[in-house]
Amino acid sequence: MYKRLVRPALFSFDEEQSHALSEYALRVPWVWRSLGLQSKIGDPRLVAQVAGVSFPSPIGLAAGYDKNCRVLKSLVDLGFGFVCGGTVTLAERSGNPPRRMVRMPEALALLNSLGFPGQGLERIEPRIARLGRYRSRTFVSISGSIEDEIAACFRHLAPLVAGIELNISSPNTVGLRLFHDPARLRTLVESLRKVDNLRTPLLVKLPPWSNDAEGRRSSLALAETAVSAGADGLVIANTIPMEDSRLKVGNGGLSGLPLLENTVRMTAEVAALVGKDASVVSCGGVSTAEDVWRMLASGASAVQLYTAMVYEGPALPSRLNRGLLELMDYVGARTLSDISGPPPYRN
Repeated sequence: MYKRLVRPALFSFDEEQSHALSEYALRVPWVWRSLGLQSKIGDPRLVAQVAGVSFPSPIGLAAGYDKNCRVLKSLVDLGFGFVCGGTVTLAERSGNPPRRMVRMPEALALLNSLGFPGQGLERIEPRIARLGRYRSRTFVSISGSIEDEIAACFRHLAPLVAGIELNISSPNTVGLRLFHDPARLRTLVESLRKVDNLRTPLLVKLPPWSNDAEGRRSSLALAETAVSAGADGLVIANTIPMEDSRLKVGNGGLSGLPLLENTVRMTAEVAALVGKDASVVSCGGVSTAEDVWRMLASGASAVQLYTAMVYEGPALPSRLNRGLLELMDYVGARTLSDISGPPPYRN
């Protein structure tokens, strides 16, 4: 079996201090471009198609890492095929009270109850407008408590990025569950399409679901509704709700390695449902090239990660790109669409 390597983390700081420090370091772009030079970005075998957009790698960064879209360029330079900034809301939000992040290093997991802290559309939009050539590899996550708030974010940001990710599934944010009703989700997605003259690629990030028949049926109905209403892809899935007394609000969302097997299962279920009508992006537990392989073999077009970056550091996307190419070389796969079955064994 392959080993999961864990890089030293800045555990002398609390979780949010460590994240702020890493974000500050990413503001020095030339340092991170050297990592990207080793990432194999540019190898045609890694090209991924997501919601009609071509990316140079299927390795993506999930929303939440750069909430205020300050360092998206540096994150792309690390070797990600694409990144997702935000989540952006119409007005500035403080999020939930601290403590709102807990590390679980023994499980390679995180628990958060952040609740969309961010500076709001007015302050974030100018940063996104300055993306330049990085625009083609950037999605932005948007959300809100009512349709009008979300539509305003969509109208302002859609012309500035490669695509929009609609977050209706954060377990840490009051008000989002109303969009888990298929009729309400349909109305929302259709309303965004009515104001979208550019036909911007639109992904909908869904909540996770259990393996019981009723939960599976309800969640797949939500996925089917999003696509039939006009979404080009689905992100599978958000964090898993979990109670924990260490968090000030008493509950949050679990991310990281414990989600992996469920993500593989959900990816396969949704891919079988939507077929070629929509792209599937797997998000939850990905930290190795073998994990990426399993998601692609299950029907995903690409993956997103976040928690693995916390534990393994900024060289991770380059390692994943190189590792995926090694696996492809071993079986003679020439494109991502050739990937199938379990990943080959690597020493």
